[in-house]
Amino acid sequence: MPRARAENCGEREYFHEDRCCVFCEAGTFVANHCSASHSRGKCDPCKEGEDFTAHENGLEECLHCRHCKEGQMIVRPCTLTQNAECRCKRGYFCADEGCEICQRHSQRHPDREEITPNCSDTTDPGCGSPSQGKGALVLVIPMVSLGLGLLLVFILKKLKCDKAASTDKDAEGGLTTGRMCSCDATSCDSYKVREPKCQIIVKDLSQKELRDTFDVFIKEVPPQQWKRLMKTCLQKNDIDTIISKFPDNREEQSYQMLLIWRNTLGTKQCIINLLDALRHIDAKAYYNVAETLKSNNIIS
Repeated sequence: MPRARAENCGEREYFHEDRCCVFCEAGTFVANHCSASHSRGKCDPCKEGEDFTAHENGLEECLHCRHCKEGQMIVRPCTLTQNAECRCKRGYFCADEGCEICQRHSQRHPDREEITPNCSDTTDPGCGSPSQGKGALVLVIPMVSLGLGLLLVFILKKLKCDKAASTDKDAEGGLTTGRMCSCDATSCDSYKVREPKCQIIVKDLSQKELRDTFDVFIKEVPPQQWKRLMKTCLQKNDIDTIISKFPDNREEQSYQMLLIWRNTLGTKQCIINLLDALRHIDAKAYYNVAETLKSNNIIS
């Protein structure tokens, strides 16, 4: 869809062949586009349990329902207007935020026999214990000792850094120069872990602002990382379908994929999820996108 020619369309319209068509409702897709501008074409329903559309849209086909993988169980079935939700089965846990694969809880007895405790779907793989009493103490005492040792190392390094910083004074004014003390990899990693997280707030966007925002992602995310970013929300079939429709136009491919993000999650949550996923995939691209969106007054 040529974006430059779609600026005259309304908030609930999409551009198709020189016409502004009204979006189909959630749970349906565009079977036939409108024949006159500012009207709605033919909207057909998605197939219950097979595909869905969560928001009003101009898609020519519904989005495929999520299928729970091995080690997962379905929490909420796929309906016409919402995707299925999966969670780990009892005895499994997720080691990543996207919960792509559920791993089985396991630990070993002192005689090295592997067992699977009766755990829930917590993200902590260390739940359960092979025995009570002495077995628990055998595990707890080394962990406490290790924790005290790490705490002592951190305190010593912090004192060393504070001392170096306090001696770095300005000769004339008696003020610190602002130079941060140098830390080795271990201590610097400790500070990074304690870096506070911030909440991203997205303003209400016009269609033009949304297109400009998508352009920032398309420009800043390296091509080799694009599919990985898209797979955090899109099914592989959706990505392949879009690529086949626009085989020689990477920018249009990327834009169509982002439209599915927007139709699935909504405008604001789409941008928040994109930034969060990008932060784990490419830190440099995340920083560039976030700074650009802040300077454009899109996010705060």
